[in-house]
Amino acid sequence: MSTQQKVRLQEPLTDEAIADFLEADPDFFRRHPSLTRQLRIPHETGEAVSLILYQVQLLRTENRRLKQRLDDLLDVARDNDRLAERMHRLTLELLNPSDLDHTLQSLKDGLRSQFQADLVGIRLVDRTGTQPDHQDFVADGEPALEHVAQILRDGRPVCGQLSRDQLQFLFGDSSESVASAAMVALRHPAATGVLGIGSQDQDRFHASQGTIFLNQLGELAAHALARHLAAA
Repeated sequence: MSTQQKVRLQEPLTDEAIADFLEADPDFFRRHPSLTRQLRIPHETGEAVSLILYQVQLLRTENRRLKQRLDDLLDVARDNDRLAERMHRLTLELLNPSDLDHTLQSLKDGLRSQFQADLVGIRLVDRTGTQPDHQDFVADGEPALEHVAQILRDGRPVCGQLSRDQLQFLFGDSSESVASAAMVALRHPAATGVLGIGSQDQDRFHASQGTIFLNQLGELAAHALARHLAAA
């Protein structure tokens, strides 16, 4: 062995070098089992435990974490199944009405019964001027449409705390009772507007929740309404 090699071996190993070595050779302790009985790892309680016991504790902790993760995924899957069933029922309800007013009422009733909506607001843009007195229509060019201009442009649902102007536009005099809400764009050549779902629970809708269901709901509602608007 050369003098240079002896000098390198006598130099103290750093923590990083030891960690890199063990990571590169995961079977090291399998070839040297006696070391696992000699090593002691500080425990959170201040006591020292063997490497084997420490590994067992790590595996138990990881197992609990994975079990919790699996439970969470199962909960999400069950929620999605229930949501799909409600969407199916609402779809069937929207197939039956033979005119626009009954379709609007079926949509509102379905959201209240199937999705426990406290309030439902529908505002369709009257581009033809044929619905001047209908409560669910807003004249094209109405200044209040500016409050929902962004969602009409990009089509992305909005959830959580809506502005006071948006709540007033969607729910009228009942807007004071809304603690959280979802606003969904209705985008169809024959049916343009917004659908609002209001809740008295401030935690029901929040900005970080997923919007896949709301997008699907918007498409379903727009197509159901468009059947009658296109024929008008």
